[in-house]
Amino acid sequence: MGIKQSVMQSDGIETDEEENGNSSREKYLTVSVPELRGSSPLASTIVNDEVKIEAAATFAKENAPPPETCRVPVVVKCRVAAAEGRWIKHYSSCHRILLVGEGDFSFSTCLAAAFGWASNMVATSLDSQDFLVKNYGTALSNLVELSIRNCRVMHEINATTMANDSRLAGMKFDRIIYNFPFAGFFKGLSRDAQLRRHRSLVSGFMENAKKMVSEKGEIHITHKTNEFHKEWKLEVVASIHRLRLVEAVDFSHLDYQGYNTKCGFGGDNNFNCYPSKTYKFGL
Repeated sequence: MGIKQSVMQSDGIETDEEENGNSSREKYLTVSVPELRGSSPLASTIVNDEVKIEAAATFAKENAPPPETCRVPVVVKCRVAAAEGRWIKHYSSCHRILLVGEGDFSFSTCLAAAFGWASNMVATSLDSQDFLVKNYGTALSNLVELSIRNCRVMHEINATTMANDSRLAGMKFDRIIYNFPFAGFFKGLSRDAQLRRHRSLVSGFMENAKKMVSEKGEIHITHKTNEFHKEWKLEVVASIHRLRLVEAVDFSHLDYQGYNTKCGFGGDNNFNCYPSKTYKFGL
């Protein structure tokens, strides 16, 4: 399923309100919707307080196949950012941000909404777009919103080899974020064997992220801190790659409105992410 954006602005649509820093403009978003065949008519949808998507047409009969694409008028209201940028917790709209291992892209969407415009962000997933849309109920709406906000989205990016991926070649980032890395479920393996798999994932990510982070940038890993997860020993793995711990701060998903901690591997349920910390590593 492809998501494409075509912009058509009409005279008199765009307005600027200099006093409060708000601007409004109408765009048209072309969304490929093969999975929506036979579904109920598209209706007005509020993605969040700032973005409203309205269907341009309805489908007369429920069983009639809709067109391959539908044209959707989009009204985007965004506040002009101050020189120091807009912040959400540890992240600023002035940072060049790479997000790795996204599930339903809800964390990326949260940051993009906080910034208003996300041309400073690259959001990636290990899975293909088709897999995400089929397995995560909110993936499509999140991807549409990221497209509206001009975030670059890439799929099938492996965190342990990403420094060699041609799509990311030459890019440097001020923040590289990997939330809750997890190598998979290995119930048939011993505890030590499972730990080796998870540590290998984290180690591979750190090795690659180190090549892609800016001189004063940070690599962030949000990770659970209880029981089995303690044994991953992120700080030890980081020291192997000569990364220093800047700080470790308590994490609350409530700080990121709309963020869903998906179980991963196609599981659309949310897992309990407490207790957790965000570990910040630097060069």
